[in-house]
Amino acid sequence: MHRDSGSVRKVLLFVVLGIVVSALVTGCDLIDQILDAISPGGGTTGSPQAVMTAVIDDDLVDAGLNPDLRPPLWYQFSSVGSLNEDGDSIYDSMAGIHALAWDFGDGNLRGFEWSDRAPRHSYKQEGTYVASLTVRAEASGDTDTIEQTITIGPAWLEIVSLTWEDRPDGRADITVAVRNQSRQALRGIAVDLFLDGSLWMGTALSASFTAETTPVSLSPGATYTLRTTVGSWAGTLTASSGWCTPYPLAP
Repeated sequence: MHRDSGSVRKVLLFVVLGIVVSALVTGCDLIDQILDAISPGGGTTGSPQAVMTAVIDDDLVDAGLNPDLRPPLWYQFSSVGSLNEDGDSIYDSMAGIHALAWDFGDGNLRGFEWSDRAPRHSYKQEGTYVASLTVRAEASGDTDTIEQTITIGPAWLEIVSLTWEDRPDGRADITVAVRNQSRQALRGIAVDLFLDGSLWMGTALSASFTAETTPVSLSPGATYTLRTTVGSWAGTLTASSGWCTPYPLAP
């Protein structure tokens, strides 16, 4: 019997096409498996993952002049390591849009509108603070938050007293007595004034000590009186230790 050669060719063509399609599907599956294996998130879609670091980034600490971590103290924060829903770094240009929000735990925030990846923040008061980073995926709205505890040591200066006396011209003379409560002699001191808890800008009191001044430095435990004249004000006046310049800790 004579078989039509055209029919045979058609059958062979369909068989070959079937083999090729099967190989392509198998190859795609294999590629997907490889990508899943090397993907940090396993190739599954979930929620973003917040990762934060917080390290001291302060000149006095770096110079060995603030061993007790006294305020004001600068910290450097970072969101490096944070992942999107698929386990890819949010720093990857293909990871989609992600908003970042920081809460430094001391009443200061850096909201989603900033999306700051690596903010720097100064802690100005003694205490233990819980700082946090929240990562939000803009497409899904899913969020993840991570926290880290920050501990700040005691202030350089203790505020011994705060008094003021009104003047006939409507201004007031303010007097602040302080004590060096650190273990180090100080060659420069400063005190910040606050009205109703908010920094009263432009009213800081300060003093510098040199070989030509009396005293030549503010020794540990020693007291000193600072004075200034300010305009009239309304509200509750308080004072707090500000920037101080210490000598190295005595051996």
